Amino acid sequence: MKHLDLCGVELIIYDGPNGISCSGGADSSLLLYFLMKYSNDKIYILSTGNKAKQFKNVTITNNVIQKCIELTGNLNIEHHSTYCDKQSSNTLFDKLEYYRKNKSINVFYTGITANPPKHITDTFFNETTETAERDPTVKRNVLLYDNTTYTPWCNIDKKKLAQIYKEYNLIDNLFVHTRSCEWRSNGEDPGLGHCGICWWCQEREWGFDQFNV
Repeated sequence: MKHLDLCGVELIIYDGPNGISCSGGADSSLLLYFLMKYSNDKIYILSTGNKAKQFKNVTITNNVIQKCIELTGNLNIEHHSTYCDKQSSNTLFDKLEYYRKNKSINVFYTGITANPPKHITDTFFNETTETAERDPTVKRNVLLYDNTTYTPWCNIDKKKLAQIYKEYNLIDNLFVHTRSCEWRSNGEDPGLGHCGICWWCQEREWGFDQFNV
């Protein structure tokens, strides 16, 4: 087990094999990078192709994984991707239980962060349904489900995440390959870029002062 201090945020690299949910967003991509950089054990990367997102998250996740391989040199990974009409917590955790049982996953990492302060999100054009589980005023346990699921970013927001990216020189090397957009057919399709309108794009711009570099 390794303990990392990332700009005052503790990240534990547990002995494995371990699993991680990777969406291609800035949160899970940073977590994947540190897990691949400092783990000596097998890493199972789980992603879900989401029809509601036109499966763009699969392409972005693959790009992020390739970039993390280049940056860390770690090939001791397996990437498993499943597909659904619309991702839900059941989709994720049913899949997790399967791999935990069949691949003996020790700890499962997820990259969820806290929302920006309410006075910031009140200025966003659109809303998100993920308010209760990401309430920035609530202090959360980083270990869940009998210490089998680890959420090290759950008490920090995108501003702090951006600080870690910058401290480890990962803005140009990793962040630019991530995507945090929930475009829903309102306006021109941004492709694999960012619409700049949805709640997630606005959160990204607030945290990193940009959609992309």
